[in-house]
Order: sequence, then C-alpha cells, then structure tokens
Amino acid sequence: MENTARLFTCARCRAQVLICSRCDRGNSYCGPACSKQARRASLRAAGRRYQRTRRGRFTHAERQRRYHRRLNKVTHQGSVPSAPCDSLRRESRTAPQHSLRSPPTRVPGPRCHFCRRPCSAFVRLDFLHSSAPRRFSSSNG
Repeated sequence: MENTARLFTCARCRAQVLICSRCDRGNSYCGPACSKQARRASLRAAGRRYQRTRRGRFTHAERQRRYHRRLNKVTHQGSVPSAPCDSLRRESRTAPQHSLRSPPTRVPGPRCHFCRRPCSAFVRLDFLHSSAPRRFSSSNG
C-alpha cells in the first residue's frame, strides 16, 4: 500500500507542502522556521493588544520605572577599540574533503516534505478522518 499524502499551503509563507500521513499531525506550516516566526508574530501582536489596555499601559510604566532605577549611570565615554594587528589573512590548513560515495539515485514521484519518503500520486486536500462512522441522534421522538 502506498503512503498517502496531504497537500496544503503553509499558513505563513504560502508555499505548497506535501506531507505523508506518517508525518501529518495537523501541520499548518512548512517547517520549524515558519512555525517559530509565526509564533513570534502572534506573541508580538498579543503584546501590542495588551499595551493598548489601561492595565497594560500601567504595567509597562511600572516596569520601565524599575528598569531605570537599576541602570548604572555612566558619565564618560569609553575608549575606542583598537584595530586588530593582523595584516595577513588566515587560511584553512585542512584539506578539502571529497566524498567517495556515488550521488543518490533520483526516485520519480512526489515525496513528503518532512521525511522525504515517496508518496502516492493521489493526494488529499483535507485531513484524514476517523474510520468510525458518526452517529447522529434523531430528534423525532
């Protein structure tokens, strides 16, 4: 049986992603980088919303007061850092590593974006649903 896959669009970068059923956990993002950036943006947006509230403004003002009390006041500027004395470029003394392995053979067909396993050419556009049939209660009685 071939590995089935789901095709989706990354919620952040809008890239099309193919994910096999083994790796699929309801993913919305193409990888950890997009997931982390989306999470960071979400937290920043929540912080901006909080700062617009009365409680957020007062909390921020108190935190700034504590920060300014902790600061060490410096009245003089430090000296300018001196330039490095090296006039020669450093060169690598290690020999280049050459691989003796042959290049990997290319397997035709779609592959999972995450595990790189081959997938079926027929893809889903929605999540897999449970195999148990749903029972609807009738309101006739």
